[in-house]
Amino acid sequence: MKTKSRCNPTRHIGTGMLRVDAADKVRGKTQYLNDRTYPGALHATVVRSPTARGILKSLTLDPAYDWKGVTVATAEDIPGENVMVMHDRSMPLMGAVGAELRYRGEPVAVVAAATAEKSMEAADHVRLDIEQRPALLTLAEAIALFKKSPKKLELLKTQNIEKGDIRRGFAEADEVLEAEYWAGHQEQLYLENQGLIVFPRKDGSIYVEGSIQCPYFPVNELNAALDLPPEKIRVKQTPIGGAFGGKEDYPSMLAGYAALPALKAKKPVKITYERHEDMLFTPKRHPVWVRFKTGFKKDGTLTAIECDYILDGGAYLTISDVVMYRGILHCALAYRCENVLIRGKVARTNSMPNGAFRGFGAPQAIWGLESHIDAIAEKVGKRPDAYRLQIHARPGDRTPTGQLLTEDNGSTHCLDLVLQRSDFAEKFKQASRGKLRKGQNKYYGIGLSFFAHGSAFTGDGEAKFKAKGRVELALLEDGRPGVNIRVSSTEMGQGVHTIFTQIAADGLSLTPERIRFPYADTGMAPNSGPTVASRTTMVVGNVVYRAAQDLRNQIEAFASRRYFKGAAARMRHSKLHAKGFRALPFLRVARDMREELGEVNGAFQFILPDTVQWDQSRFKGDSYPGYSWSANVAEVEIDPLTLELTVTRVFDVIDIGRVINPMTATGQVEGGLTQALGYAVMEKMGTGKNGLFDASRLQTYIVPTALDVPNYDVKFVEYPYPFAPPGAKGLGELPMDGLAPAIANAIETAIGVRLRSLPITPEDLFNAVIPPA
Repeated sequence: MKTKSRCNPTRHIGTGMLRVDAADKVRGKTQYLNDRTYPGALHATVVRSPTARGILKSLTLDPAYDWKGVTVATAEDIPGENVMVMHDRSMPLMGAVGAELRYRGEPVAVVAAATAEKSMEAADHVRLDIEQRPALLTLAEAIALFKKSPKKLELLKTQNIEKGDIRRGFAEADEVLEAEYWAGHQEQLYLENQGLIVFPRKDGSIYVEGSIQCPYFPVNELNAALDLPPEKIRVKQTPIGGAFGGKEDYPSMLAGYAALPALKAKKPVKITYERHEDMLFTPKRHPVWVRFKTGFKKDGTLTAIECDYILDGGAYLTISDVVMYRGILHCALAYRCENVLIRGKVARTNSMPNGAFRGFGAPQAIWGLESHIDAIAEKVGKRPDAYRLQIHARPGDRTPTGQLLTEDNGSTHCLDLVLQRSDFAEKFKQASRGKLRKGQNKYYGIGLSFFAHGSAFTGDGEAKFKAKGRVELALLEDGRPGVNIRVSSTEMGQGVHTIFTQIAADGLSLTPERIRFPYADTGMAPNSGPTVASRTTMVVGNVVYRAAQDLRNQIEAFASRRYFKGAAARMRHSKLHAKGFRALPFLRVARDMREELGEVNGAFQFILPDTVQWDQSRFKGDSYPGYSWSANVAEVEIDPLTLELTVTRVFDVIDIGRVINPMTATGQVEGGLTQALGYAVMEKMGTGKNGLFDASRLQTYIVPTALDVPNYDVKFVEYPYPFAPPGAKGLGELPMDGLAPAIANAIETAIGVRLRSLPITPEDLFNAVIPPA
């Protein structure tokens, strides 16, 4: 049964309020980094390794070139340690002479000049002498090595999950099914390329502004390299033209590249990538190889789930460990099974380090799991919908790490409703299965997927961060009082400015027109944690709501003392009320309060409830504070002559707790589904023998357009997260997770052949229907 919200009735939460940034964006008034002018700034170009692996023997400047007005920074110019402090200390900020270069494109120098053209010209005159070494370029090569000799594969990180007794589970099984699943890189393809500018200051500090998803990351990741304490690195977000995880960790590196010539030349240095460079030399979604081995009874009861989950981390770990953690936590999350063994690994290859992308390891896990569940259903003679209704996880069950699923999980509701809305059982009978039925001129198929996504940081992450935020009284641009929201969460197209405005408006009982959310600035806003992990609305939204309530309480106490002779004051609809007194407008009370008291802030710090317990060393306990749930149904048509694939309709039922803004939430879902569509059937990116991606331009990297987007049917069910009013759970990543296997399952019902590698292209369909001789 649906859980009722514990929040008080509100005026703005739950409504489709128009985006607060919409007018400026559609009128072209929003100023992105490259819309701004920076007089006197130098422009930087990165000099990169031309080989995938080797020892840098020497780096010299062409003596025939005129270097006047050009600043060249190398590893020798790094003030501190040559290291990027991410999740380990293995990656240098810059390749150094005498050191090993581990991927094609690894930076070895930064050249800055008065124009971008001049810096690119000068970069061509930096001479490198590299002693080449054998390179391992792809995950396919890594897995071939792993299968032949597991100990020879270099691993950057490993982690297992164990539940029950896997041997007993297989001994109890009537049947065992084993299969492998693959998926390749995926490019975030944000509209605005990577870019930022670094200003050196007289006191030795730096100020950074740019298209940065997580402003506090450079503050803490560049200390060692720049030999600066956190308070001497200030970072401010400019408007971001999309990120999808691609601007999570990489801007720290970019800021380091720009900071070196800026400190050396004592001038601001701007660095922006054009599209080709951005696609070649920034992190992508991790390629994955997953092997599932499952045991089950004749009635379909799962007795054992064994899984190997290996990600291609690229040349350095960066954040691949936590991507792998989230991936393995989703490898068996959605189903009942008492015996589970999951082995997670991050393999090193000589390629650009992979990083964050919407879903963060979960889409790779769910792709394999949901394909495998369909295959088991076929083995036991059950429809995929009936089988999932039998074995899916629901409140009262325990996850592979031992976490108890509570009543605020809408798993069954999502599954029931998507099957009803899609008429799945009836349409499943109409699937072609490789033979055109009467009245069909195309193969028709329908597929299902069911999944959860952990909301907020994995394990004890939120306990470590303890997100902080403020809501402060301020004078707005019209000179009258209003409220500023001060958190480090960033607006990057997802609508956080709007939903935080709605949340603060209801926490204060104040009209949204008097609320502002300035762009994140580490010099002004406390650290509420990065804008990642489907945590922003759930965790930081709670911080904003509680801070707004704190400020409201202070305003009411001030009004009671100042105007109402101690009578209890209540703020409602932008006015202060007290029994027996005339209501006073917020504007007057706020003005008088600022004049008397000066700075006035409401504040809150998020702390997990005591009931959430996690043991990182054993990987046991409550792996996430809460879970969002979803079920997808996809319908496909395939032309029997050309094998052109069309996804015609997608149904998505979603539990994300309290829906703050149904309009922006629906937009988030449709955008995520469209990215998942590309992942499933279009976005193919391989690695050539030269170590470079073979699809690094928009001419060669194919993404969905408006003509490819199917008819979406999106429906929300609300099971609010009770600990953190207003009760939202994570949304941003969930729509990316399950559509690829739903489409693959639909393809199997259309042509009668299961494909186990993403993306599924017409060429793959051709080889499946007409195998090579």
